[in-house]
Amino acid sequence: MIVQEINLYQDRFKEKKILLSSLHLLVLSGLLLLFLVFSSYWYNRQLQLVEDQNNDLQSNREQATRALEEQRNKLNILLADTRIDDQISKISMDISIRKRIFSFVSTNEFGSGKGFSSQLNALAEIQVNNVWLNEISLAEDDIKLTGSALQAEKIPEYFNLFRQRQLFYGKVFEDFELNRKNQQDWKVDFLIASQATLNE
Repeated sequence: MIVQEINLYQDRFKEKKILLSSLHLLVLSGLLLLFLVFSSYWYNRQLQLVEDQNNDLQSNREQATRALEEQRNKLNILLADTRIDDQISKISMDISIRKRIFSFVSTNEFGSGKGFSSQLNALAEIQVNNVWLNEISLAEDDIKLTGSALQAEKIPEYFNLFRQRQLFYGKVFEDFELNRKNQQDWKVDFLIASQATLNE
């Protein structure tokens, strides 16, 4: 008779312990997937924030550059604007001319003549480019001349010719005006007269 014995204590007959079941693996896989998704979202969000900050900085830098360029252009325009210098130059020229003509008037260095015909003839002979008389008023002791010039520096030259021709010798001129009107700044108006003429 054959007797077969089975050793139930062998390893193959022992219950095998499974560390991770398929359910556990599925749960772990799901958690890992969620972690990866969340990590990806978080990193993308951080990247987006950094890009937004970079875009804001770039925009601010461009605005600052444009503002600086505008201010530089305004400064260049102001530096290139010579209107103030031109006005100062005109005023300085007018003052200088007033002084020179006042010197002629105060020293009574205008020439002379007897009778109006000789004075008018002498006035007609005086020719200075871009200077002209607008009004001539002559009386026995009263004289008034008004005129204009395209260039203010021509006026002393014009009056200097009076002295050379001895016009109005001995006459006392007590008033002289030199005006440049804003509406007609292309010319300078002048007036020279005795006080008696002005009081009329």
